[in-house]
Amino acid sequence: MPLVLNRRDFIKLTATATAAAWVGVRPLRAGGASDALRIGIVGLRHKGWEHVNQLRAMPDVRIVALCDVDSTILAARTASLAKIGIKAAAQADFRRMLEMKDLDAVVIATPNHQHTLQTIWACQAGKDVYVEKPVCHNLFEGVQIARAAEKYGRVVQAGTQKRSDQGHIDGFAFIKQGGLGKIRLVRGLCYKLRPPIGHVSGPQAIPATVDYNLWCGPAPMAPLMRKNLHYDWHWDWATGNGDIGNQGPHELDLARWVLGETGLPRRVVSVGARLGEPDDGQTPNTQLVLYDYATAPILFEVRGLPMAPGENEVDAYKQLRVGVIVECENGSFVTGDSGGWIQDLQGKKVRRFTGDGGGKHMRNFINAVRTRRPQDLNAPVREAGISSNLAHMANLSHRVGAAAAPEAIREKLSAHPAALEALGRIQTHLDKNKIDLGKTPLTLGSWLEWSDAQQRFTDGEGVDRANQLLTRDYREGFVVPTVT
Repeated sequence: MPLVLNRRDFIKLTATATAAAWVGVRPLRAGGASDALRIGIVGLRHKGWEHVNQLRAMPDVRIVALCDVDSTILAARTASLAKIGIKAAAQADFRRMLEMKDLDAVVIATPNHQHTLQTIWACQAGKDVYVEKPVCHNLFEGVQIARAAEKYGRVVQAGTQKRSDQGHIDGFAFIKQGGLGKIRLVRGLCYKLRPPIGHVSGPQAIPATVDYNLWCGPAPMAPLMRKNLHYDWHWDWATGNGDIGNQGPHELDLARWVLGETGLPRRVVSVGARLGEPDDGQTPNTQLVLYDYATAPILFEVRGLPMAPGENEVDAYKQLRVGVIVECENGSFVTGDSGGWIQDLQGKKVRRFTGDGGGKHMRNFINAVRTRRPQDLNAPVREAGISSNLAHMANLSHRVGAAAAPEAIREKLSAHPAALEALGRIQTHLDKNKIDLGKTPLTLGSWLEWSDAQQRFTDGEGVDRANQLLTRDYREGFVVPTVT
């Protein structure tokens, strides 16, 4: 099954979506409360609650439903809204929420492994969707979620809000118009302190307030082998994708956007490991990934360790911890949370592009739902699916790799000076953290070559295993379908 939509598929599905766009949709007008867009939110612990507060401030939106598998969280959030006069139906099972007839759209802020299936269910139920990143848990899902939006004629926005930041829009337009000459390299950075999650000696009790069957969804309903059910799922392969799949989709999306690349790279390689105090996390907390695009390479770094043992700060690269640096012939564009600045070849800031961090991203979604024009979205799910799949490609290279000595890693990257330079900085960083790579070596991932024609990896050590991991074995009742 193709994992990247080709142009013919995209045109065909877009035509189907246009024909189906009004099916089952209540006409919406920019009028009073009776015309308000009726929205439900699933996943209320952190990000979902932020969205609740965004949405309740919009006069043309009405929150009509809340959903969470934790009964304590669900009751508390529902009660909080009731205190300010918002009566929202409370549901533990997302499928029951989708059965509501007075529901136009849903906002999904659940763990990564739920995003694609819940979005497809919503599209099939005739609801529009705002879904958090990464929009998929594996490469197969990244295609199915886009196909579902187009097949069922739904408006589906991804939570990659930096696409709505005017500073990025203007700065990237300046670069694409040749303002800095040819792009030579795009760096993505995710330097975020991630303390160890602890170690357990056996299965842990599931919180009594959580419906664990619903929480697991498409993932195996396995014993809990870490201290915390919540959030630390990011560092478990069954449910999360590490920081390259957590924070990374924002920066990877910016990098691919500025390059103008519309698909996956020709090949990818990862170098990394989970280092520092041993814990029950599985994903790397130190990672260097090189994406071989035709226009220019993307080099992505993840660092979860502090500057040094006992410190509460992380390193920075050219004063940036989380963001993107677009290195061009005549200067660079540097961006963090919002907007960015141009600096010349000597590092002097010469021009600022002001942004707001994408604060109007949800508003953009609401407007597109009203116009019924998916093309009005700043972050359509098809784009987010490709950018999310960049993270998954990197993790597959890592997962089929093997421990290697620093000399072997340098040899593997010898044709890429920027990657060697970054590897050197990582070595210095690990030395400061007293990491002995002789005892806990880095994993040298496979150079995995990707074929758009065959829609699979075609070469590299462990390529067969990598292709097996393009998808997963789904639990009965929670199978992500192949959308045709």
